Amino acid sequence: MFLDSFCVCFEGIMAVKTNRHKLAGTVTVDGTPAKRNVLCLERDTMAYVGATVSDANTGAWMLYGLPEYPERSLIVFALDTTGNYNAEVADYVTQVATAPAE
Repeated sequence: MFLDSFCVCFEGIMAVKTNRHKLAGTVTVDGTPAKRNVLCLERDTMAYVGATVSDANTGAWMLYGLPEYPERSLIVFALDTTGNYNAEVADYVTQVATAPAE
């Protein structure tokens, strides 16, 4: 199982603390997109940030409306529901600021 295509850097200057940040990625199993539970925690405190399920056809997932966290302060898990694989972990992840609403 593999997590890839992470949005792992800020676009431009650090934004004011708002709920306009997101994380997104793709889950694949042996190179094939897969439906898996995705969990995000703040890495120092293990506080819950968000969870979702990746799309079965594309493997894509997104968490949006997140507050700003310091760079490299999140940890993301893709949890295997079949019992055939260990969880995949992406550590030191940074969310991306989304465009402000106009």
